[in-house]
Amino acid sequence: MSDQLPPGRIKDIRVYRNSFIGMVLLACVPFLIFGALNAYGWGAAIAMFVGWVVLLAIGTRWFMPHPNRVLGLGILAIGIWVAVSVAVNY
Repeated sequence: MSDQLPPGRIKDIRVYRNSFIGMVLLACVPFLIFGALNAYGWGAAIAMFVGWVVLLAIGTRWFMPHPNRVLGLGILAIGIWVAVSVAVNY
């Protein structure tokens, strides 16, 4: 059996581990945003949701070329939610 892979095939999927983790983090953020809606109201929730949509679009674009950046986007999205939740309640 040859080690030659057809063009376009991924040799080792572990290279994209950070992309998958980042996308899982991004998938959790809308549940956080709308789950804590009573803490900050609809205006902040809609603003965070629009920001999340932008981060999700960037994450899907960067999924294969930049796996570490996608992980950073997931962490950034959760960090923004924490910052808004803390800032509004103090």
